[in-house]
Amino acid sequence: MSRQSRVGAPPVPRPRLDSEGWSLVEDEVETLFSLSTARVEGRTQVFEDTALRAAVREATGVDHMWRFFFATRVTFSPPLAAGLAPLVRSRVASEARSSFADDLLARGFEKVAKGDAKRARVRSGARAEFTPFKARYRLDDRSLDTEGFLAVWFDDGFVIAGGAYPADLKTVLNEALVEASDAETYREELLDLIREVGA
Repeated sequence: MSRQSRVGAPPVPRPRLDSEGWSLVEDEVETLFSLSTARVEGRTQVFEDTALRAAVREATGVDHMWRFFFATRVTFSPPLAAGLAPLVRSRVASEARSSFADDLLARGFEKVAKGDAKRARVRSGARAEFTPFKARYRLDDRSLDTEGFLAVWFDDGFVIAGGAYPADLKTVLNEALVEASDAETYREELLDLIREVGA
């Protein structure tokens, strides 16, 4: 039995993702961290706006993942005992934020910085902790600002969701991408997708 089959897929809004043109580009299981009494694993699915990637590649020759969304289902081995979730929540959130920052760096972003976390409800009714992120991506002699969010909550198990998007794509590319949406649209779409995870 593969590790992937032992850890269920995260509860993403797949019909919406498919209808809006997002493509599943990664589906992996990894050990997130370890506690004194358990190993913490996560199955992560990453979806990309492949149409945007193709458009930027055609306009600039740069091939990069510009806009993505992901969700992770967290599992504990052995399973977390009832009532212990509040005790490990801060550790899960801290590890998730660190992992997200590392992932952005691994994808070629620079100057990754996180903002102050705020709590808000997702559509399942659970209260999530949302952390904003900012980063930059160097394009020749220019830098492209990037924004993102990471959310962590407990709802019949821990869930992590987030993503990133270009904040000033039109400006940097001198309007070469006439179909590119603005940062506010990208932000609202990402936050809406996060809120739908598990709903």
